[in-house]
Amino acid sequence: MDIKNYSDQELLTSTKNLIKKERKLLSEIISHLEEIERRKLYSDLGYTSLFDYSLKELNYTEQQAWRRINAMRVLKTLPELKKNIDNGSLSLSSINLASNLFKEANIISKQDKLQIFDQMKNLTKTQCEDKVYKMKKDFGIDKTPKRTIINNATTEIARVHVNLSKETLKKIEKVKNLTKEDDLDKIISLLADTYINQKIEVKRESKNVPAKNSRHIPRKIKETVYKRTNGECENCKSTQNLEFDHLIPYAKGGTNNLTNIQLLCSNCNKRKAIKDFGQEKMDHFLNALPGSVKFTETFR
Repeated sequence: MDIKNYSDQELLTSTKNLIKKERKLLSEIISHLEEIERRKLYSDLGYTSLFDYSLKELNYTEQQAWRRINAMRVLKTLPELKKNIDNGSLSLSSINLASNLFKEANIISKQDKLQIFDQMKNLTKTQCEDKVYKMKKDFGIDKTPKRTIINNATTEIARVHVNLSKETLKKIEKVKNLTKEDDLDKIISLLADTYINQKIEVKRESKNVPAKNSRHIPRKIKETVYKRTNGECENCKSTQNLEFDHLIPYAKGGTNNLTNIQLLCSNCNKRKAIKDFGQEKMDHFLNALPGSVKFTETFR
């Protein structure tokens, strides 16, 4: 059955069932990798290691291969964690973060390791990073000095070595997730462009003279709406990725009057647009948009 013909509830239920299967499949893949390593089957195929086999035969990226192999080795000594992968309470990211902590802090006790994993269950990747960062500080192993080294490799390229705080790395990771972009050079360029454009927009808004018949919402209107909603999506109460929306769409004659402006999160805004303009039209519109980073305005 074509999923486009699913009802909303059927689509949501089907997705949840697929996630359960995906987690179970991941656990089985890790078990298969363990048995392949035990039998050293990669050697028969001419590969020097399980990692080499995973890259060239299974077509994993280096990060994908390393995370699965590392999780496999953790499960060898802590098989109790398999059920946590199956039910989704522990992810590959959390297992790898904990594994790195064990090495850096020289944690060898099985009981100590299980206690740390207990603290990381059902946490997001960012929350796990926070947890590990605090543990490293407690162990006194997070003492990396801050420095920046720039070497001009060519007339167009510069090599930069910089030590960043964990907080900055988390922000970069969030941008990577939003943009689906792994190239750090492109991410930095994108952030710089966004900041520059934002400053230009602020200067334009400070004049508070929107163009005639413009869809541009005056800053004073935005401030009033933001205060009215306490900085929350008026539909789901989220405080993330907020956007100002026309109740009656601008394309259908909606105005910038205060009564026609609401605050929605990105997901609720897209859902409303689908209802306003139809799924087919919005699919075409969203597919035509380039990847971008959207920074929420705040008026506190």
